[in-house]
Amino acid sequence: MLTLIDLLPAEDGEETTKHFLQELVNILLAYISKSLKRSSKVLDFHYPHQLKEGLEGFSLELPDQPDNLEQLLVDCRYTLKYGVKTGHPRFFNQLSTGLDIIGLAGEWLTSTANTNMFTYEISPVFILMEEVVLRKMHSIIGWPEEDGDGIFCPGGTMSNLYSVLLARFHLFPAVKTHGMSAIPRLALFTSMHVHDFIIVSYTLSRHAVTLPLTQ
Repeated sequence: MLTLIDLLPAEDGEETTKHFLQELVNILLAYISKSLKRSSKVLDFHYPHQLKEGLEGFSLELPDQPDNLEQLLVDCRYTLKYGVKTGHPRFFNQLSTGLDIIGLAGEWLTSTANTNMFTYEISPVFILMEEVVLRKMHSIIGWPEEDGDGIFCPGGTMSNLYSVLLARFHLFPAVKTHGMSAIPRLALFTSMHVHDFIIVSYTLSRHAVTLPLTQ
């Protein structure tokens, strides 16, 4: 049975790697196609204890030895089978819904490149791409190109934290070098309207504790 040691960069591992990845792509494409069919289930529901105990060859137990490649593909199939089909036409959620095929292709590309956004030396294309996208976003909201700046955030929670950090530094820049003891006691206020949006409500209260501020 073939295992991960038979994949690239192993010697003579190119064909095995191609076959393994092609099989995985076939699994993903079949999942995408099925997810977009209204007649399919949004979720093949099972209780937690059922998934933990294992179903049809699917197991969450961690073996002492690495699984072979065929078993990994089986695990991929059942991971998708028992998960929520977030691309399903009848899946609705306050945070996300639908499947963006172009975005999916972008994720495949960036995962394959496996590039860190540190410097131009290590990531020339992505560094320039980031600058172009940020300039475009600046122009959309009316900021002049030379005055704008920005950072990409992994989600709303981190975006809110950055915004509170920026507000604190803007009012009291001494906090950067002298800490919270050098500035007045701060309190964080938000509009009552944020309670209509649970993400803003609970993340800001936690950010107040993290910084720390007074709730």
